[in-house]
Amino acid sequence: MDSAAPGSPAEVVPPFEWRAARKVALTGLALIGAAAALGATATALDAEPGALLHTPRLLLLFVGAIVAGAAVSMRPDLPAVWALGCAAGALAVPATPAHWDSFRLFFGVAATVAGASAAVRYAPPRFRFAAVTALILFHFGGIFLATTTPTPAPWVTEQVFTRIYNPYLQFLYLRNAYHFYSPEPGPASVLAFCLKTETGTDAKGEKVYATKWVVTPTRPGDVRDPLGVTYYRRLSISEQTARASPGLLVTTAAEQSELIERRRQHLAIPLSEENAFSQYRLPHPEISRYVIPSYASHVVLQNTKDKDEAARTTVKMYRLEHVVMPVEVFTNARKEPNATTDPYHPVTYRPFFLGEFDARGTLLDPQEPMLYWLVPVRARPNAPKDAVPYFDYMSLHALGLDGYKQPDVFDDPKERERAFDWARLR
Repeated sequence: MDSAAPGSPAEVVPPFEWRAARKVALTGLALIGAAAALGATATALDAEPGALLHTPRLLLLFVGAIVAGAAVSMRPDLPAVWALGCAAGALAVPATPAHWDSFRLFFGVAATVAGASAAVRYAPPRFRFAAVTALILFHFGGIFLATTTPTPAPWVTEQVFTRIYNPYLQFLYLRNAYHFYSPEPGPASVLAFCLKTETGTDAKGEKVYATKWVVTPTRPGDVRDPLGVTYYRRLSISEQTARASPGLLVTTAAEQSELIERRRQHLAIPLSEENAFSQYRLPHPEISRYVIPSYASHVVLQNTKDKDEAARTTVKMYRLEHVVMPVEVFTNARKEPNATTDPYHPVTYRPFFLGEFDARGTLLDPQEPMLYWLVPVRARPNAPKDAVPYFDYMSLHALGLDGYKQPDVFDDPKERERAFDWARLR
């Protein structure tokens, strides 16, 4: 009696026929192929007509990708189904618009995984076991290297991590949090944007601007889903802007002196009390060419009503590095009554100017004297009553107040309303 009973639900429900899975996969391929054809047509046309094809192109692409994925899920035991899935992923790469670069990367990785799965299933069982074992060892080897790469690291570790593991772990986002908290977490960063929109001219014929400050990431403003993915994505991009150029590590003393001398000539905004050269942070070339301009363009388009307003708007971008107060500041507070013990005080932030951009993400002045330099926020000892208890050079620089007025300009309530509200960072 027991031997006649079905062993599992899988023996009761027969698998999909290969013919049905093949039809579904070919249907997905056809939809993705149609999306690729629309993409080629959009490229051949002008900007406006080509843009109209993006919506149907994306609709065909994602429906085709889902259908192709459904075909793989119908018969994952067949190598041919995985091969068709690999073809669908490979075709989806050119079918995706260029500005959807993250999805292009995703489809490329999906095609690679599907192709590897097809090859493994075509191979004899003993080779399958070896391939799966090698993949597991490769994965956990990468995690191990991610924990040992912080400086100082052995030369072999650096070479293997940089040349082999870095792209893999970067895609899976497995290289970020292994050395955050030991021994020092390092400063966190947020981005502040000062948008300036031309609104007309005054009686003297001079242009009049409206200003607006935008901060990202913020909570709860950027938490737009239950898991907070939107917030953490913006946090990740903000931290990416802190990546310094490796060229700074080999800058000669003469170049450093020349760089600092040019900065000293900008007398309106003083240098901070710390080491002068540490106040200059040249971003990594990938960050300065792609991440910063695209983020600036995104902020302009997100905070303007239409194309006309966006065309009249520019944005100055600052990375605010939040310095963690040492414990000694709090333990010595009784000995030094005037010491700042507020961990969110404006002087605990180090704003670095990342450039001024238009709506297209074009850097307006590559020769800006303050570009990539620290724009300090300095303590103001013995500040008068009802006065701002600090000198906010970031707001002075962002608003461009008549070639930078005296730093106490924000004692005026009208000017203070235009300055950056540091309470937003709490």
